[in-house]
Order: sequence, then structure tokens, then C-alpha cells
Amino acid sequence: MQRALVLLWFSATSVETTLPATDVDAALREEFDKESCPGAAGEASWLQRSARRKSLQELHEGSETRQNASVALSEDKQYCDSHTGGSCRFWSCSSSRGPTMCTAYQCLCKPGFCAVDGVCKERTAHAVDTCGRQTGGSCTLWGCASYRGPVECVNQECVCKEGYCSAGDGTCKRPKPAIKARVAAVNSRQPFFPDSQAQVRTGICFSGGGSRALSVTLGVLRALESLQLIPHIDAISSVSGGTWASSIYMFAKDVSVKELLGEDTVPNDLTMDRLEREPPRLGDVATTSINIFWTIVGKWAHGKSNPRDMWIDVYAKTVLEPFGLANRSQFMAADEASLQRILAENPSLQREQFLIPNPLRPKTYIMGGTILAPVGLEATERSAVNLQMSPDYTGSPFYPQDKVVSYDGKDTREFLLGGGLVESFAFGGSAPISENGQMGGSKVSMEAPPSAFSLADAVGISSAAFASVLVTASGWMHLFAQHAQEYLPTRDYWPVTSALFKERRPAMKHVLGDGAETDNTGMMALLQRRASKIVVVHSTNVELSEEIDFCGSLFDITQLALHGKVSNDLLDKFGYIAENPGEYLVHNQVFNRNELQPLLCEFQKKRKSGDALVVERQLQVLENKKWGIQGNWKASVIFVYLNSCKRFDVNLPPETLQEVQKGSGGKFAHWPHFKTSNQNSGKFTTYTNEQVNLLSAFGEYMIRSNEDMFMRFFRSCYSSDKR
Repeated sequence: MQRALVLLWFSATSVETTLPATDVDAALREEFDKESCPGAAGEASWLQRSARRKSLQELHEGSETRQNASVALSEDKQYCDSHTGGSCRFWSCSSSRGPTMCTAYQCLCKPGFCAVDGVCKERTAHAVDTCGRQTGGSCTLWGCASYRGPVECVNQECVCKEGYCSAGDGTCKRPKPAIKARVAAVNSRQPFFPDSQAQVRTGICFSGGGSRALSVTLGVLRALESLQLIPHIDAISSVSGGTWASSIYMFAKDVSVKELLGEDTVPNDLTMDRLEREPPRLGDVATTSINIFWTIVGKWAHGKSNPRDMWIDVYAKTVLEPFGLANRSQFMAADEASLQRILAENPSLQREQFLIPNPLRPKTYIMGGTILAPVGLEATERSAVNLQMSPDYTGSPFYPQDKVVSYDGKDTREFLLGGGLVESFAFGGSAPISENGQMGGSKVSMEAPPSAFSLADAVGISSAAFASVLVTASGWMHLFAQHAQEYLPTRDYWPVTSALFKERRPAMKHVLGDGAETDNTGMMALLQRRASKIVVVHSTNVELSEEIDFCGSLFDITQLALHGKVSNDLLDKFGYIAENPGEYLVHNQVFNRNELQPLLCEFQKKRKSGDALVVERQLQVLENKKWGIQGNWKASVIFVYLNSCKRFDVNLPPETLQEVQKGSGGKFAHWPHFKTSNQNSGKFTTYTNEQVNLLSAFGEYMIRSNEDMFMRFFRSCYSSDKR
């Protein structure tokens, strides 16, 4: 985190640099052709749609027609831009500009308002979306940054060229035709999820935890594949580092399971010589050199990358690029049939690229993020909600407590959040055009988002761990955070309305963050879908305390301070809150408080016997109004808790065990709770081959040493020919 903050500070104090001398339009055409052309480097051709394509001449003519129409529409409804062109460097914003806020010395419209001729007007659904040309960039001393796209320097300001509109994020985009997408209302009166998400009975969750979580997840997936249990799992729900691993697993193609996850392991074969070998391809991601991070930062410093995209670009490059999945121009779709329908309903997308998951993986995949607050406001315990990003749908189901919310900051308005999902290819644009459309439907018309919501976007947002810390910064950190917030991921977001909240609501640009800020396990999303069998893999950095006797007869858990003794990500589900800065866990209780001690007692027994902390519990699910979880039903949950395990350690070869026992002086410092950053000095999130291989082997061991439990757990739900 400290390294990330320093880098953000460096970015905040940098200046824009000069555009290359090459013609912008020509460069964009060249880039588009490179990205669209079959066979281009890095392209995962199997994932792109196999729909029949028009002739090149027809595509060219159609493109020209759309471009000409877009120029003609440049004064019509397109994007909501908040840049008024006013400055507040020395004086406050003029009241004549309407509802404004001073951000980075610029007068920007408040959330829910758009700049029209320098004046902020209320954004009623899509009705005030116009073609503003102010990017917020200055060319007083240097030229405009190239990431802005087709711009020109006018009166010392970076302004979009004719035919292009400011997309509200400092870039210029050509207006696009409206699209049609499915909108699924999910609320307390209609608690039903769409398509495959309505059929989730079994699921597995992979928690956050950076490269530590990636390594553990790798091992767990290897064991589940070896035991042939993947066909019995309906859903994967993951957060942050768990998403790094699961996203590759879900989408990678042209790579065998063995090549991706590696060969099966047993502890006594893990010699230092074997551990030093290159990890399987998924594990190799965690050994990527830190130089990639500095390359991305350098790219931004030279004006080639949007500050708000910096974090996303880092993880696209580091995590996804080795598998051909880093193209941020690629949309997502659930499967080939869904893709064909989307293209049939949206001819304007015929030339776009799509990613679809590997059909041999679970049918439902959820990447957890957090919707923090509209830009300029601060999230609260009640208003910070989970953002669920999937190949098929993205959004936030249910209204928190079935109420509108408010935020901290100089804005007393009430806002509506949640209520459902929109197809992922349409996420990030304006609200539906019609009032009925915002309530849900199968072919809902809306303005197209200015850019694709890609797999890389979802992975980056799920990993943006610094976001909530900056949004809630106070004291001396507040001055720094004001600058650093310019580098947080943002997207236009609108709620799904219903009979509960009929009034149309416009899209507003929201700050998005790591899923850990609302739920670091991914379990809440599966409980919302009423999954009755859930495995939760806690890749935690908190060792179960040995100072507390969790099985003691006089034990009173309500009188104990458990912060640092047990993972917060487990405690919050039982109503025990021990938050870290930037977390919003107060409203996460879904199980009875009196069920926590028996679980921790079972963990303690496992630890004393030298076993991995893997415990199955039958738990009564409680109603949770913030998350929209209906209560009064039971779920079977297997908790897999990362912790030291004597039986695994003593079965290691002598030289490996000796290295583990060296502690901070050896190659496995902090075992098994490797740090998420600076585990190895100066290496940010990078692990060594030995660290990845040993930790993934332990993840595999936790499953294999409880093979009977997992076989019974999953196979009791499905016959072996389910898929």
C-alpha cells in the first residue's frame, strides 16, 4: 500500500507531455486496425465471435456512415462531461456555473449534473448528455497528453477535435449509436437473478490477498481439477488476488490444465531444487518483475496512459497479457449463443471484439468490486455497496436496506443504488432512454458506453485496494488524497428502478474500488443467489491466535478483542466487526453470533492436531437487508483458512523444512502468510519461484488432505454426468 501511495503521489505531481508528431487520426486508425485484425499478436481468436461478417467494403461504408452520423449528432445527446472550463486555483467557482465542486483546481459539475456550454445542468436519465469538448487538460506549457485522443490546443486548453466528444474522463471519443441490452431487476420484491445466475446451488469463493491469494487459489484449483470436481461447481466468486487467478482460469484457452495449473504435488517431493523451477503458467504471474509496474507509471508520466486507468493497466499488463487477455477494447459475453444474440440486436458492434469464458469452466463467474461514491463524495457504511462484475451481467443487486442513501461531503442529496444488473457490454454508459427500460427488460435502448468494459477493467477494479483509503483520507493525508483521487478507477453507474423507486435516475460517475472493501471473501454474492453449498477459501494474512482457548468452557467471545486474532473477513459474517481503514463491514452479518465459537473451536482442534484448518458447518442464514439476502434457510459452508500446518511442514524434505524454519531469515519469511507487498525487498507484489510453488502446493494440500469431505460435499448435489 505504501508503495502504491508513493507512486500515486508521483503521478499526481507530474505534468502532461507533448503529443507525438504523427497525425492522431492516422495513429488511431492504425491502432484500431491492429486490434481488430484476426491473428494480431495477443489476440485470443477462440474467444472472439464467429459470426458472419460483412464484406470489408460494406464494413467500411457502414463505418463511414456511422461516423458521419455521429458528427451530425455532435450537438445531440452523447456523453455527460463534468468539465465546465472554469478554474478554482485562486478563487471559488462562479455561481453562474451552477452546482459545481472544486477538484484539482478545476470547476467540475457535481454528481448528477453535466456541463453544457460551461454551465452545470441536471442530468435527467440521458437527456442532458451532450457533446462537450472540454477535456480538463491544459496546454499552457506543454502539449496535450496523447492518452486524451484526438485533441487540439485552443486558448491554452486541450479540446476535443470536431466530431469527437469529451467522455468525462479526460479523453475524446467519437459518439456511438445507441445499443440494446438486457436489464435485470433484482430487488426484495423480485429477488431473482437472470440466466445462469439463477441456478447457483454450489460455489467456491476465492478471497483477496494479492500474490498470496493467487498462489493459494492456484493450488486449490489444481486439486479440484485433479479430483474432477469442477463440473460439480456452478459458480466461482472471487476478489482481488483471488480474481487474478480465477480470471485467467476462467478465460484462458489454448493452454492445457496441466500447463496452466501444474502437475499434482505431495509435500515430501517438494525439494528446494523442485521449488526453484519455474511455476506453472498461472503461478508465473506472481513472479512477474516489478519493472512492469514502473513501465506503466512511466508510460503515464509521458502522457500515454490515462491516470484513472493506471491501476487497471498495471494488472492488465502483469496478470492478463501473458494469456492474451489484456486487450481493453474487448467486451465480455457469457457464451457463444449470448454473443450471437448481442450482435444480432446491435449491428454497430459487429466489428468489436468479445471475450467469452472457457466453456469447460463453471457457468457463473463473479468478480467482486465496490461502488464507493459519486466522484467528489465519500462513502459510508450504508452507501458503499458491492459491485458484481461477470461476463454476462454487471451491477449491484438489491437496494441497501431498501432505502436511498446519502454520502459524506458537501452534498445533502439522497441517491439510489443497486436494484439490479445490466449486460456487461453495456455497463459504463448512460441510463436507459425510457422510464420502463430502467425498470428492466430484454431489449432496453441506451447510449453506448464511451469505451468497452473489459475483463481487464473488471480485474483492475477488483484489485484497486487503495481506493477506499484515499476516498476516506483525513488529516495530513487529506491533502495528498485530493490529488491521488484523480487516479482512482471511475465509471458511469445508474441504478435499476422498480415499483419501490419509480423515479428515473441518471447515470453518475462513481469511484470504484477493491471488492475487499465490502466483502473480501466473495461469499455474500453467492448467498444473494441462495447457493446452498459454498466453499470459502480465506487466503488471509492473520494466523489463528494461539493465545486464546476458543474451546474453553468459560470462554465468552463477546468480551474479546479479536482484531488481529482472527481474520476480519471471517468475523464480519458472524456480526463481529474489526475493521481496517477503508473497509465497510458493519452490515455483513449473515450467520448467528453464537455459531462463531464452535467454528473457531474446530479450527483450534485442527491446528493442535497438526491438520489444515478446513471445517464444514451447517449454518442458518440470517436476513441481511443491506445485501438483500433472505433469511431462514440453511447453507453448508466449508471454511478453508490459511494457517500454519505442522503435518504439511514435517512432511517436507529436510532441506525445505530447514528453510521454512529459518523464519524471517530464510526464503520463506512470514510462511504461510506471505506479504501482499514487499515480501521480497523492492519487489512490490512479486514472489520467488520457491514461494509460489510452496504456497500453491499447500493450497492443494488443504483440499487433498480433506478429499473425502470435498467429494461428498460436491458430488451429493450432482450426478457425474452433469456436464
